[in-house]
Amino acid sequence: MAENIVMPQLGESIAEGTIVKWLKQPGDTVNKDENILLISTDKVEAEIPSPRAGVLLDIAVGPGETVAVGTVLGRVGDAGESLAKAQADAKKEEAPKVAETKKEEEITETLDYDLDESAHEDMRGFLSPLVRKIAADHKIKEHQIASIEGTGRGGRVSKKDLLEFIERQKSVSKPSLDMEKARPRATESPLQKELQEGGRELEKPISTMRRVIMENMMASRRISAHVTTFFDIDYTAIDKVRALYKEQFQKDEQVSLTYTVFLAAAVCQVLKRHPYINATIGKESITFKKDVHLGIAVAIGEPEPGLMVPVIKNADKQNLRGLAHAINDLSSRVRGRKIKPDELSGGTFTITNPGNYGAVIGTPIINQPQVAILGVGNIKKQACVMEMDGTDVIAIRRMGLLSLSFDHRLVDGATADIFMQDLKQTLETWTSAP
Repeated sequence: MAENIVMPQLGESIAEGTIVKWLKQPGDTVNKDENILLISTDKVEAEIPSPRAGVLLDIAVGPGETVAVGTVLGRVGDAGESLAKAQADAKKEEAPKVAETKKEEEITETLDYDLDESAHEDMRGFLSPLVRKIAADHKIKEHQIASIEGTGRGGRVSKKDLLEFIERQKSVSKPSLDMEKARPRATESPLQKELQEGGRELEKPISTMRRVIMENMMASRRISAHVTTFFDIDYTAIDKVRALYKEQFQKDEQVSLTYTVFLAAAVCQVLKRHPYINATIGKESITFKKDVHLGIAVAIGEPEPGLMVPVIKNADKQNLRGLAHAINDLSSRVRGRKIKPDELSGGTFTITNPGNYGAVIGTPIINQPQVAILGVGNIKKQACVMEMDGTDVIAIRRMGLLSLSFDHRLVDGATADIFMQDLKQTLETWTSAP
């Protein structure tokens, strides 16, 4: 039975998408969940998987075309199945499938929504018996559930949310990405190959992703009064904690205990004490945020070099373990083009780490409408002059620079430096075990 490939709803605010390219052609064999085409929206590029195993029967929408959510893009069916039969089967099955889906949703609602909504306005911490059973069956820990953004009533984690999280965890390779070890590889890119094989110049249209990056960067420079302050950070205390726990942490959690995790945890703590840094500027007002929704900049290489900033919602409510899982999950899905557009918005503060690529430090551009962004420089051993018992000594310490780019329209220099001094103190005196 042939199945339609449809333009998916990639977030509540997304109404249409553009076909970038088809990864398969009519007649090609495909596996279930194998990526079959690449689409682009104004927020993200994503690869769309095949709804079933079989053969790509036809392509209804070609590269470069923009269509509404729900539009049929093509069909996958059995080898030798005709297009006419595929269309007839699709119409015949449409009504029963809708009814079946609705019935399944009603059953899920009965099992999963077993509290009176009027008695629970904020249900983010509530887990239904069904969700608890699924979590127990898959050995999902509480801090992992806490990292899931619930879409159920009152922000609770529903069965659908948990099952999607389990599927994402299966797709993450082990051992997981260590952001401190991510380094650019000296391999030939497709663009390099095209330049070598072509003429003296190569002209390409600006992609949707690159156009969005261009517009956002220029808009931020026009809107904000950018100023940057720099602080030396001694990571030796954190290094001692990592040395004690990182191997066991990797074994227990299957994710790395990186410096980025500690930085994220420290930033969340400190932002609670500095509301002018955790704020956004509107046309007529300034909004100070109680919750910390932390953006983590992630570099991507395919289909072209770029940058995306997935957001850890309510990051201040998570411990080191929860943050480690959230960072790993979001960065993996960004690179695998499985991130949702809604996960790329709503941030209140951003961390970007050019030190991953050896940079001493950077002066990043503010991610609008936020008012500040933290740049992380390369962390390495250095010889430092220290005072011990009244005597100057030279010691080997783990050091690195942090930069804070801030919007001087709201954040004064003293406000920024007091925040950074607090962050420095928090990092340099860290003793908490994960």
